[in-house]
Amino acid sequence: MACRNSQQNNKADAPLEEQVPLNEDIISEEIPQENAPEINLDYQAFIENKNDTTNINRKELYKIFKYDEFYEREGYYQIPYYGCPYKGNKLGNANVILIPKTKRFDTYAITSKCNDNEPCWEKVRQEISSLSIEEINKHFNAVIFIIGKKYLEYTPDLETSYNPKYPYKEDAYVLENGKWSIRKTYTVTDEIEQEIHRLQDRYIDSLVEKYRFRE
Repeated sequence: MACRNSQQNNKADAPLEEQVPLNEDIISEEIPQENAPEINLDYQAFIENKNDTTNINRKELYKIFKYDEFYEREGYYQIPYYGCPYKGNKLGNANVILIPKTKRFDTYAITSKCNDNEPCWEKVRQEISSLSIEEINKHFNAVIFIIGKKYLEYTPDLETSYNPKYPYKEDAYVLENGKWSIRKTYTVTDEIEQEIHRLQDRYIDSLVEKYRFRE
């Protein structure tokens, strides 16, 4: 299911029009994580490393940051329902992550300040939602995993309104210092989907380790 770990149902709306395929830039090596589960390296054959900066729909990528609030994770922020294509999202199913590179939005510092104070966290979320493109580029790097619309089918009777048709491809768009690129393209089948998701989680961890703010 494309919108994995969804925390809220997607609204059933009219099927989306086909879009021109997107592309992105930048390559980085995953940093090994201690105590990380063993992963079958055979699955690396389903991952294409790239540094593609052509034909990127930057305008629509930046729009995705405004589709809902970001919630804090350990070292980054994430739209919790995996940004499925409604509310104006023209690109496809999207897993949207912001990695703070300045102290202002450092999750560890804010956790110490807000702790379990929900109004404090809500103020942070609203502040992130109000940022301009220039401010986003100043305070964050980002990664967005997108399953393009051509791989999705409209499923209004299911919990998620759009689900992938196997096999499908999923691109990892990275925003680094204001520049977009496609770093990786994953080829996903029903049989290996969960393993690919684990590899994507490790990639997220590596980007957080690389980009996050440090004193």
